[in-house]
Amino acid sequence: MRAASVAIRAVIALAALGMMAGALVLLGEAGFNVVAAVRAMLVQDHAQSTISLVMKTIDECLFAIILMLLGTKVLASFVIQESFFASRSLPGWIKPSEMGELKSTFCQAILVFLIVDYATDLASVETPLDASYLVLPAAILIIAGALRLMPHSITAHGHDGAPR
Repeated sequence: MRAASVAIRAVIALAALGMMAGALVLLGEAGFNVVAAVRAMLVQDHAQSTISLVMKTIDECLFAIILMLLGTKVLASFVIQESFFASRSLPGWIKPSEMGELKSTFCQAILVFLIVDYATDLASVETPLDASYLVLPAAILIIAGALRLMPHSITAHGHDGAPR
């Protein structure tokens, strides 16, 4: 049983480290996009391409931050022993949290990513918009509604999820 626990923790740690490595790759890509946007601006290339590069950079930076935060939270919550946190004064954002808070953070991250992705798509569109561009905002509203209905923590809600 101990070996299975160690193996599961290793897989979770590998996945969390993969998330954090992906965040670093995204930050590198964002850096390349900033350089490309500055070049396009200096050469006075098509203004739409500069705007879309900047929006893409914001999108990548936000997603990198989200991946880094979630990766550290997963490591802290499932891999590192609780006694490690008791003996150190670490920032509150890295300490283990409840599963409900982790799910809520993940849903909020998805919402931010979808909103920025939609704005990026609108900035790069060169054809007239049609009704199909309303699908993503509708999905964002549905996810936001589901997030609003989801219990976020035991401290703010009872054990049954009902507000106190």
